[in-house]
Amino acid sequence: MEKTSPSFKSLIINKNKPILICDADEVIFDFMHDFLIFLEKNQLFFNWNSYALTGNIIRKNNKALNEEEVKKIISFFFKAHTLNMKLVNGVKRSLNKISKKFNIIILSNIPFEFYELRKSALKKNKLYFPFFANRGEKGTPCSIISKLSNKQTWFIDDSPAQVSSVRKINSNIKTILFIDNHKLAKLVKYKEDCDFYSTNWKKNEKILFNG
Repeated sequence: MEKTSPSFKSLIINKNKPILICDADEVIFDFMHDFLIFLEKNQLFFNWNSYALTGNIIRKNNKALNEEEVKKIISFFFKAHTLNMKLVNGVKRSLNKISKKFNIIILSNIPFEFYELRKSALKKNKLYFPFFANRGEKGTPCSIISKLSNKQTWFIDDSPAQVSSVRKINSNIKTILFIDNHKLAKLVKYKEDCDFYSTNWKKNEKILFNG
């Protein structure tokens, strides 16, 4: 089973510029903003107990949705809202500024069936960067991408697990754990398994341009 779509064979970059591999949900798109509204409309709520979806999506009787139910609700959400999700504060300006010095590649674990919707959402917001959907850990695909440039590769994601997976597989890739949502940030107890920790795009710019 393919882990990324489309194949990286289609990826053409400038080998003499560094690479920034960028997550989408909670890094480019403000997933939680739209997701919380979606949950409320469906008589559900998020209880903010941990940095995960499973176990935190609750019915009004305080019973959590099981893993299969969570997968279904996420699928319904992406189908209805991928195209119109709002952007994280400052991301558009920052990415356009960063792109003058970096190759930017977007790597998102959105289900493959919503690839075209997300691609359209990026275009709608005038974010014209190569976009790939991914399954599972991102360490392997990031390592593959890093070989396409003679310069430094960076990875930015809101998931501590994904940042750890990249550091585990390729320690040469510099990582930024980026959590813009302050309520989510409070749920992350261990923020040390990264090269840099950030909570806004202005800081991301400074890290990348000084790194």
